Formats: sequence, structure tokens, C-alpha cells
Amino acid sequence: MKAFKISLLAALISSPLTAETIDKTWELGVFGDYIKSSSNKEAIMDWYQIEAGKSIGIDLQKIINDYWNVRFEIAGTRYDIDNGTDKDYGIRGGVDAIYKLEDSDLYMFAGVKRFSNAKSYNALNVGAGYSFEVNDRLSFYSEAAIYKDVDYGYIDQSLKLGLKYAFGDVKQAAVSIKPTLAAVSAVVAKVVDSDNDGVSDNIDRCADTPVTVKVDSMGCTLYSEQAVEIKLNIAFAHNSSIVEPALVDDIQRLADFMKEYTNTSVEIEGHTSITGTTDYNLMMSKKRAESVKSILVNKFNIDASRLTTKGYGQTQLLSTDNNIAAHKLNRRVVAKVATSVKEVVTKD
Repeated sequence: MKAFKISLLAALISSPLTAETIDKTWELGVFGDYIKSSSNKEAIMDWYQIEAGKSIGIDLQKIINDYWNVRFEIAGTRYDIDNGTDKDYGIRGGVDAIYKLEDSDLYMFAGVKRFSNAKSYNALNVGAGYSFEVNDRLSFYSEAAIYKDVDYGYIDQSLKLGLKYAFGDVKQAAVSIKPTLAAVSAVVAKVVDSDNDGVSDNIDRCADTPVTVKVDSMGCTLYSEQAVEIKLNIAFAHNSSIVEPALVDDIQRLADFMKEYTNTSVEIEGHTSITGTTDYNLMMSKKRAESVKSILVNKFNIDASRLTTKGYGQTQLLSTDNNIAAHKLNRRVVAKVATSVKEVVTKD
């Protein structure tokens, strides 16, 4: 006969948690931008009355740490010149230092550029950008910048849209199954023992027990409880309750476990980091727990009556530090389901 015991924790987000995260080292981007030349150049023949231009280019970012990146870029631009009656082509290249705002998708940057169009000149630039993460590797970004021509004194402006891909190793949390055995009572040898189980006949309450099994002090078969458990960690993106496709296989392991042990039921708990308001975090933690439940019910046919969800918001933090790493650690969904079964203890 089987006896079941069940417990489950599910905690939430941004991030490690983490069933799967990317240790990003480089990001490669492609972009297009619009550059508006200084209005003073439009009236000067030496500049061919250069106006605005449209560019395409590539950039390569080296990720230094959670706050700093270094970016190298090169772009080709087609400019309107001679009051829009003709075209001219130019090249731009340079390097930027990027500072990422803590726990935000916004960033600022500054750098130096070399322009070669109607004239060649050097420029200093500053700007701000926003990055929208599609998944662990792919993201869109947009930027606005101004360029200060240090050779001639003009100021140009630009708007940029781009797509970038991250390179780095994937780290995935393991699902573990841990067996444990309950303590076995000592077997006391007696003088008269008809079934050779180590218990004398005058106190043996279970006659003729098999010689291959261990017995308790009353001569009855000894059982041990073997516990089997499965742990599940699910990561979510910042401000998102969508489960990434790459993590659905981990949820399937939980579903397979529940199908094997049909008397189990599970409570899924959601947790967030300390960023955001208390009410918002409570709502988001509940939504993420519901996302895991929805996949178990709709994709893996687990009976909804066996699943409950609860959002804890930011009330149960794994780390109280106020930095990016701590926020990612706290933004998580962790599931644990355990059962125990009675099994006969055999002799060595």
C-alpha cells in the first residue's frame, strides 16, 4: 500500500531561479538610423548643402558587467544634398561606452565617431536608448543621439532602430530525485525462532515471514518509506508572465511525475523581487503561477482540481540585496513535488 506526502513551492522572478539563463558575453546588432545634419550645412556649398541621411550598419558589444558595455559600430549613410536634388554617400565608425540603468531596460551612452561624407570630421556623441528583450538571446533596441562635430563646430542628430543577438553559455538547473530510507528497528535475536526471522516464537506476532525480509521487534515485516521528489525552477523575463518555450520541457517533467503519482495535488506559489509596488508585485506573482498551471492543464492534461496557485509578491525574498543579481534571483517560479511509498526492507 502506498502512502503519499506532497509539498510544492513555486516562486517568481526576472531571470537564474533559473531553469535556464544566458551568461551573455557579446551582442551582435544590425540597425538602421536617420541622421539630421545641422541646418547650417544646408546653406553651405562646401558641404554640398547636405541635409538628412538614412543609414544601415552593424555593431558589436562586449558585455563587461551588469552595468557597463563597450560597443563598436560601423554604418553606411545615403544623404540628401544640393537641396534634395542629389544624393551623396558616407561612412561612419566609432566606439561607445554604454551604462545600463539598474533593474531597467533603459541605458545611456557616450562615445567618439569618425564621419566621412561631404567632408571628413571627428565627433563626440551622447545619447539614450531602450532595449526590449524578446527572449534570452534576441532583443530590439532604439536610440536617440546627438553628434558634436569637434572639427567644424556643427551638431547633428539621429534616431536608431536595431535588432541584436546575444552570445554566451546556457546554464540549466537540474531536476533531482532523492531517495531516503526510514530508520530500521533493531532485530533482537531469540533462542526459539521457528521462521528464522530473529524474533522468538513467544513474542512473534507474524509467523512464517519470508527469510529474505527484515522484521520489527514483533516479528512482522519491516517497511521503509522511500521518498521521491522532483524540483522545478522556471525563469520569467522582467515584467512578463510568459513561460519561454525552452522551459516547457521542464514543466513536462512535473506533469509526468503527477501522472505517475495520481493522488498528488500541488500548490504553485509565485514570488517577485522588491522592484515595483506591493500591489503590482502581488498581481504579477499570481499571474506567473497561473501561467505554469495553465501549461500543466492545457498542454499536459493535468486535472485542474489537483492544482492551486498563490501569489506572494515580494514577501518571501531569497536575497534582500538591492542589485540586479538579487532581483533576478527573487524573480522566479520554483516547484517541488514529493511522494513517499512504503516498501519492504530486504536483508543484505
